[in-house]
Amino acid sequence: MRRETRLCHYGQPNRPGPANPPVVRASTILHDTVESYRDTKRRREHDDSVLSYGRRGTTTAHALMEAIADLEGAEGAWLLPSGVAAISSALLALLRPGDHVLLVDTIFGATRTFCEEVLSEFGVSIGLFPCGTTDLAPYLRPQTRLVFVESPGSQTFEVMDLPALCACAHAAGVVVMADNTYGSGWLYRPIALGCDVSIIAGTKYLGGHADVMMGAVSASGEAAARLRKAVHASGQGLAPDEAYATLRGMRTLSLRLERHEHNAMALAAWFAERPEVLGVLHPALPSHPGQAIWKRDASGSNGLLSVVFAPGFDTEALLDRLRLFGVGSSWGGFESLAMPIAPDRSRPSLQDFPQTSEIVRFHAGLEHVDDLIADLDAALAVQGPLER
Repeated sequence: MRRETRLCHYGQPNRPGPANPPVVRASTILHDTVESYRDTKRRREHDDSVLSYGRRGTTTAHALMEAIADLEGAEGAWLLPSGVAAISSALLALLRPGDHVLLVDTIFGATRTFCEEVLSEFGVSIGLFPCGTTDLAPYLRPQTRLVFVESPGSQTFEVMDLPALCACAHAAGVVVMADNTYGSGWLYRPIALGCDVSIIAGTKYLGGHADVMMGAVSASGEAAARLRKAVHASGQGLAPDEAYATLRGMRTLSLRLERHEHNAMALAAWFAERPEVLGVLHPALPSHPGQAIWKRDASGSNGLLSVVFAPGFDTEALLDRLRLFGVGSSWGGFESLAMPIAPDRSRPSLQDFPQTSEIVRFHAGLEHVDDLIADLDAALAVQGPLER
């Protein structure tokens, strides 16, 4: 069965029945006998689909867990209240005092903050390595237990060679975890590329409508057993309404990502011709140094792109004049967004641009791309173009 078809049928109950699994809100699950109660508690220790207690999820959450595990190609998936909750829970499950964790230098900022401000307080040491690395030997220590990657990189979209990096990490007995929010399990599958754990902020493309907060961590092998135990022990979970909204959003994931990609590529081409623009950061562009690897490992791109404006250009004034692009955090919903960013200027993708240049991250929503371009054109016309 094709993946597009599976998206439409995840979690459907037996027929006759509703097209979507109903929202089941419950804390206590009642039994007629003590034997039934004890049997349920036994079975839930190795089967996450057993309905036993609200904290472990109702049938609504169970349907979503199965869907995300299938989407990611993993043995199992567990649901958390946000993407950062999924990241922090996975790190706490897999690391212990005295361990060393390696982060790619393009990792999501909140991930690095959690490691430096929380994990370090528990005796975990943190190291960084460049996103172009495939040989981890110079960065590994005897205490290294985990490598955390993200491809494309957060905000500036550097591409990593995950198969090569994972082979090196596994040869040293090190677990590899990936932030897969960009690819969302549809465009990119880190577990198939060699990673042990994949994390998605379902707040973005899985939900798709800017109205839900959730995160998911998927895993295979020994990492899956450790994650399952830690998530249940910590009491983390996802409310049934959020699970329902995410599963409903996933029905149209493939179609929405096609439109996001189309609009983003059109915007990238338009920006590349503007005199105010020094460069466009997007993994699918022929000018991107990692495009060949991205084409090899991914099935497409999403709605994100970052635009490097020339020094002296007033990006705040531009963003204030836009009407269809809202200024706000997050992305992955139906709406177009724009926000100023200040990534680490030592990143290889930014070294060709002046230190005084301004960078804006755009998310191309589902609006008609001609209207998005007209909005940008009108906002730029007020300020006037810079001479190259």
